[in-house]
Amino acid sequence: MDGAEATHVRMSKSDRQPLADPHLVTLVIPAHDEAGRIDDTARTALQASLVSRVIIVDDGSTDGTSSVAAGIAVGNPRLDVLRMATNQGKSAALLRGIHASNTDLIAFIDADLIGLTPQHIDDLIRPVLAGECDMSLGLFRGGRLHTDMAHLATPFLSGQRCLRWQHFRDAPFLEDARYAVEVAFSLHARQHGLAVRSIPWRGVTHITQPEKHGILRGYLSYLRMYSEIAFYVARLGLKPLARFW
Repeated sequence: MDGAEATHVRMSKSDRQPLADPHLVTLVIPAHDEAGRIDDTARTALQASLVSRVIIVDDGSTDGTSSVAAGIAVGNPRLDVLRMATNQGKSAALLRGIHASNTDLIAFIDADLIGLTPQHIDDLIRPVLAGECDMSLGLFRGGRLHTDMAHLATPFLSGQRCLRWQHFRDAPFLEDARYAVEVAFSLHARQHGLAVRSIPWRGVTHITQPEKHGILRGYLSYLRMYSEIAFYVARLGLKPLARFW
């Protein structure tokens, strides 16, 4: 992919070998300009008992996110850090981590979570690991009202998920879905009759775009996100969207 090569900050040769154990779980954390937040999220992820490996993918950050992540990786053989040469969008970062994982069970979470505990992550993974569903969604509850309401209104946009990659690898247009990647997974599950379970994440919220970037830039970011979702759905046609609702 042009401009999308990822630089390995640390990945050993043995980590790249195929992993046959179906119970191994890789947690992918895509991050763009999250130097001030990635430390807490990564250290929490490493404490989750059901996570075998954590991969942080720095999506072309300019604030030293990969340097902070690489510092956490020192002494943590379960953590790898990849850096995208340029900002390619959330879907490209997720796929970079997934393709580096060599496991079928994949979980992914956002880098800017507040109130996250290892138990939240384990609760997200457990039903997929047990074969009770094909994908789970972590939904904010009791964190902050506005983020709770967002997940109540649009749970299919949640960035906190666990899934079996074999069921989702053929979802269309994933490579350039960008912010529509969660919608892509949700539509694919609905279209193919895959079992999805919602997992309440009590006390969890995240940093909103206006909080990160200021009101103008923050709401422009939301506009871009919803534009990318609309573009993705338009590429699929209206029939999948109608079936989703």
